[in-house]
Amino acid sequence: MRLNVSSTASLFSALLIALPSLTSQYDINDESDAQKEEADFSTVDESESLLSNVVSDVNKTLTNFYNHVTSANVSTDSNNTHSANETRKLVKCKEIIYDPIDTEPAVEIINGSSLAKLLQVKPDITSRDVEADCVLVLFYARACPFSAHAAPHFNALARSYPNIKMVALDALKYHGINAQYGIVGVPTLKMFHNGRPVGKFNGTEYNIHLFSRFVHAITGQHCQSLLVTSKDFQGPVSSVVEKETDYFLILSWFFIIICSIYYFMESKWWKMIVEMVQNNWRESEAQHEHND
Repeated sequence: MRLNVSSTASLFSALLIALPSLTSQYDINDESDAQKEEADFSTVDESESLLSNVVSDVNKTLTNFYNHVTSANVSTDSNNTHSANETRKLVKCKEIIYDPIDTEPAVEIINGSSLAKLLQVKPDITSRDVEADCVLVLFYARACPFSAHAAPHFNALARSYPNIKMVALDALKYHGINAQYGIVGVPTLKMFHNGRPVGKFNGTEYNIHLFSRFVHAITGQHCQSLLVTSKDFQGPVSSVVEKETDYFLILSWFFIIICSIYYFMESKWWKMIVEMVQNNWRESEAQHEHND
């Protein structure tokens, strides 16, 4: 049987409200003075003194009971929080061995086929506790100012976590990948473990510190350094907004305009306009013949 804290608090407050006059006449700090007055004056009513003692005992009992229940619930909540933290599993990333020629890890710009090959699922790995390749993918667009703002921070993040493969893909150029991985906007940062998505960055600010918190929350790894240099603004992911023509957007607008014209010509408003023009034309011809 579990006791609810709210019901206990309601019972405690109800008892205090029911006896306002008695409890207000008794103060713990004045207990010694009350005992002296009772000893000096023999005319004090013993029933009133007894009733005050009973009220005091009831208040103390309810207070101790409420504190006990509250502490029990607090310990239960802390145990639930501790068990929830133990239940949350971090992914275990496989260590990446670099060639001696490579001085430091860097972001790699890839295409759709390379991403599909990189995110192949190994069927023998079924748990996050097993070491597997961790890949952090940045879906960006060269014409997006937010992607350009996030680019240098993502470039610098590759040096902070050398055991995580970091790649970037132009979501507008390879738009067929968006539906496959649930990309609805850019920039989007997604973490993959053994080719399976395990986390998505949902922040509205893009900097290396927030990216680092995101990676640490999923992998448990600590960053080596968080430093954005001038070199990171140059690439691999460009931090300069590039103006380019989106032919798919133009085609979409062209299709929308054609459909709008077609449905407007099939509506009653178009028929009313045509009929009005025809009537005005007939009236003008008739007036012209009458003048002749």
